[in-house]
Amino acid sequence: MTAGWLVSLTLFLVFIGVPVAFALGAVGLLIGYFAIGSSVLLSAPQIVFTSVNSFLLLAVPLFLLMSEIMNRSGITEELFDAAASWMRHLPAGLAVATVITSAIGAAITGSSIANAATMSNVAIPALVRRGYDKRFVYGLIAGTGTLGILIPPSIPLILYAAITGESVGRLFIAAIVPGLFLVGLMLVYVIARGLFGNIAPREERASWGERWRATRRAFWGLLLPPVILGGMYTGIFTPTEAAAVGCAYAALVAAFGRRIALRDVGPILMRTVVTTSMVLLIAAGALILGHVVTVMQIPQTVVRWVTEAGFSPLGFVIMVCALLILLGCILEVISLIFILVPVLFPVLLALDIDPIWFAILFVITLELAQLTPPVGILLHVVRGIANAPIGQIVAGVWPFIVLLLVTLAVLIAFPQMTQWLRL
Repeated sequence: MTAGWLVSLTLFLVFIGVPVAFALGAVGLLIGYFAIGSSVLLSAPQIVFTSVNSFLLLAVPLFLLMSEIMNRSGITEELFDAAASWMRHLPAGLAVATVITSAIGAAITGSSIANAATMSNVAIPALVRRGYDKRFVYGLIAGTGTLGILIPPSIPLILYAAITGESVGRLFIAAIVPGLFLVGLMLVYVIARGLFGNIAPREERASWGERWRATRRAFWGLLLPPVILGGMYTGIFTPTEAAAVGCAYAALVAAFGRRIALRDVGPILMRTVVTTSMVLLIAAGALILGHVVTVMQIPQTVVRWVTEAGFSPLGFVIMVCALLILLGCILEVISLIFILVPVLFPVLLALDIDPIWFAILFVITLELAQLTPPVGILLHVVRGIANAPIGQIVAGVWPFIVLLLVTLAVLIAFPQMTQWLRL
């Protein structure tokens, strides 16, 4: 009952316009004051400082900074041109290049919003200019943008690790196979639409000279994912150090290639600070709420309820995924992580559910949340940049929602997908 009040009160405050960070903190302090006493008011500042003062969380602003450098420097545009030169002769060849470029961008930025925003600027004009159906194009950009939070390095997985204490490296490794599986599904769908959907005319095959010139321009950008992920997986550096190395590498590529000027530094840093502040404020509010939830033993209450209701561990996971999809219609990704993970994680351990496997399921449901109206943040990113009617974007994005649901179902049926590279 108390867990229901906590979630309901938090959602009510969000609905009436209270920022998520303050809604989480206010509910935690209010419920904690009446249930625990005034000690919660005294302990809250120390809880927030101790938890946010984290070496692991330092990776978040660093990956965001790297993403901003990528956006400003045109590295993503060079990646798209290289992919297009190799793929454009295929059915829906430029759309295939868009999927591949989004997957590479996801392996660099860790952010779906950055991925979708960059690809909106880079790919939409090229696809529309060549006669691709606009609804398909808008859905493609929003749908492939979701790869940013699944393919490592993923900011949501870093936040999940910071809340639960799980290994970021193990989470990243577990996400690789499901991420590649989803990319494969998207490529199959796009090529099938090119063959049977009459969405665009076929393009001529690029010459070998054009391909090598485009690949040579994109070479330094293509090295970024192996530098970041290879360094982490071989143990050369931690995820936070990987983010720092990635930032330095991206800055050097942008500077020596004269892709950014001194006047770009201020806007890059300002956007990074604004986004980081939003994430850490939400984290602070959620940590207060999580402390109250732990002291009041709410997870234990949920475990008893699940046991008495007769849910199996698999049944519980399916129920949570359904709940996340529903909540994703009204809350954005960061909020869902900080509201639900502190409550769910102890329940997972009590029910002997693999928290690494569950984390990947959680992220896939977050991808769905980014595409489902009315919040559907990626829908609004594409709408804002392309100046397109929201109805066209929603119409184009449904096939990608189906692909995400298929991926979710396959991962539930075959949890070994997250374990193959961990063995």
